Amino acid sequence: MSQLGDITDLQSIDDQAATLTATREDVERRLAGDEELVAAREDLDAAGAELSDLRREQRRLDGEVAALTAKITTEEARLYDGSVKNPKELGSLQHEVDALKQRRSGFEDQLLDILSRIEGAQSLHNDAAGLVSDLESRWASEELRLQQEATSLDARIAAAQARREQQAARLPATSLALYERIRARRGNTVVARIAAGACGGCRISLPDAVRRRAMSPATLVQCPNCGRILAAS
Repeated sequence: MSQLGDITDLQSIDDQAATLTATREDVERRLAGDEELVAAREDLDAAGAELSDLRREQRRLDGEVAALTAKITTEEARLYDGSVKNPKELGSLQHEVDALKQRRSGFEDQLLDILSRIEGAQSLHNDAAGLVSDLESRWASEELRLQQEATSLDARIAAAQARREQQAARLPATSLALYERIRARRGNTVVARIAAGACGGCRISLPDAVRRRAMSPATLVQCPNCGRILAAS
């Protein structure tokens, strides 16, 4: 096979390897984690924090109601056990009991509101937990599939690298160095077909002398504009 044919084959192998490598990088990115699952876990954490805050407030209000109830019980006992006989003192005591009951009623109203909010927050937390559970099950299957795909891609990339080494060994050192320089500078297209008298890489019209030289497969002819190796159609 001519040098041009060998270089064309090397370009094909490198293109295949580049595609496999890009696919492998995408698999690795997806293996880093499921974005939907991450978002669902964040929502679950937020719902859990909200529920904890509400329950903490419930405990505080329960404590306030319990303390006021105990104080009301004590004061009402004094009010009715006959230990206080002075009418003015009895009136003051009754006023204090009424004020305590009013305060307790306010706390009880707050407690009812908190309990209602806890019910809603608990429902949201349950929904979030269910979604996380479903997504985790799905991710477990997807992660296994991605791991298997990664293993397969690694094997295919290794095989492509082995084929590249064999193909590169067929080329003279100077031709291989030329190929590497052009690929580094121009990307994947090293060999450009001549079409309608122009370089297939840069689309610039070629001089007749260059087109004639490119007709010979024994010689590597470069486009005078972009430097790509020319191949006659």
